[in-house]
Amino acid sequence: MNLVFDVDDTLYDLMKPFKKTHDKFFAGQTEIDPKELFVKSRIASNIVLDLEKEGKILPEDAYFRRMQLTYEHTGISVSRELSDRFDREYRYQQAHIELFDFIPGILDDCAGQQVRLAVLTNGRGSVQRQKIHALGLERWIDEADIFVSGEIGYQKPDRKAFRFVERQLGIHPEDTWYVGDTYQSDMIGAKEAGWHALWLNHRENPEPLSVNAADAEVRSGEQLAKLIHHLIRRERVAAEP
Repeated sequence: MNLVFDVDDTLYDLMKPFKKTHDKFFAGQTEIDPKELFVKSRIASNIVLDLEKEGKILPEDAYFRRMQLTYEHTGISVSRELSDRFDREYRYQQAHIELFDFIPGILDDCAGQQVRLAVLTNGRGSVQRQKIHALGLERWIDEADIFVSGEIGYQKPDRKAFRFVERQLGIHPEDTWYVGDTYQSDMIGAKEAGWHALWLNHRENPEPLSVNAADAEVRSGEQLAKLIHHLIRRERVAAEP
């Protein structure tokens, strides 16, 4: 059994560093809930990543554009200088992130049962590698088994990203489970690649389709831990003579 994880908002609370940074710069300046702005920032990030990939935005302009999209209609004017300061503080907060409290137990369980572990995440290599280091994932996952879209040239939900991981690890899609929080890039991407998909929907987002494409949906870390333990046990029993 192979288990591949997303990083942002799957292994750690992505909203925490954003909210701390928002509160430092904009507390009391808008009536919009930081949670709503966090969601907007994630949407903006995906939009900007696509535009950058298409060559419509230069890398040095990407974060500024993301900030503009996040804070439009809030009454807050975002200058490039303010965007740069926000970015520096946000990176500082990201360097001090911690795994969700339920993740170490899951990874320990997998390692003890000889489950192959890997990571596939969207983003720039330097940024995502910094997060991975801050989270201490090298305790469970070899650096060679961590794949970042900005380094491999393919971005979820493009099935080429999943195929790249398969080739590098020498694994088969039918034996591989992907765990992620984002429905479109994680669940749709994994399923179109022929992988199994576990949706960690801890934000309780609505299903974007009439039929949920994920093999399973869980809404808490406890549910995720129980499900993965069950899958490991099922695989072990099936392998017994």
